[in-house]
Amino acid sequence: MIKLYESDELGSDFVPEPRAFGTCIAAWSKYDPTSEKSNDRGRRWVSSPRQRLHNADRAESILVELERVARKEAAKNTNKYVLHATPYNIAILARVQTLETISQKTRWSNEGIILHAQSILEHMEFEMGVAADPYTYSILLNAWTKQSCPGNEKAADYAEELLRRRIEDVDISKIYSDDDPSAKTVDDVWPNVKHYSSVLKAHANCRSPAGARKALSLLSEMEKRFYDAKVISDDDDDADFHVDQKDAAKPDLVCYSIVIDAFAKQKQLSESSSVAFRLLRAMEEKYLAGDMSMKPNNRIYTA
Repeated sequence: MIKLYESDELGSDFVPEPRAFGTCIAAWSKYDPTSEKSNDRGRRWVSSPRQRLHNADRAESILVELERVARKEAAKNTNKYVLHATPYNIAILARVQTLETISQKTRWSNEGIILHAQSILEHMEFEMGVAADPYTYSILLNAWTKQSCPGNEKAADYAEELLRRRIEDVDISKIYSDDDPSAKTVDDVWPNVKHYSSVLKAHANCRSPAGARKALSLLSEMEKRFYDAKVISDDDDDADFHVDQKDAAKPDLVCYSIVIDAFAKQKQLSESSSVAFRLLRAMEEKYLAGDMSMKPNNRIYTA
């Protein structure tokens, strides 16, 4: 298809669709020939991690071809060829799938893999001008969360750094603009609660006093952003709040449960029980005030 496009054999109107590239990228990201591969010397066996690495490399090489076609079409001053986040998401996921089971031996190599995947995000946003979507960040945040463990708090810090980058990019004034028909609804605003809960979980996975406190700090920030902040215009005289610091991710039962559990496991912290109790009481108050989604369950009471 690319050869036909480059040769103009089918005319200048023939252009491979981005969806076709996305299909090929998706196919490679899922490819598994039962760890079997052929070459000129016959059949040989390829380990599963090696196959996943090969798949990720192939997915990225196809993505490069897609971008090449996009640049060529852009040079024709046509706006018909528009790239979206989906093929990038698949390539990022393919790279993340090369992660090995977390251990002291694989810790540094896994970190490099996620940073490589994150570089695809940076490339798509800053070099290609393609806007990421919630799934883009979910893939990367979940990857950092799975790498977070006792002794590897750096992974949790990377996760929060990525989340804060997204928070700072949200243009809340457009999201709530009555004059802009393309403005998003509250349900479309992201980072969403799942993004926050991934980072909370990453800090909790560290099972350290510092991790528990970072999780509590982030939960407190969520509460302030959702319940206390108000939407204002740029010319508002209120200096206590800035438009670009407001998002609409409502702290839910899962968020509270993660932080309560994090403190319940920190027996060496003098404030652990009091913090956990205060969070539980806050949940009960929200539930009694009419928020049925905040009803504490048995697991939270026994944390």
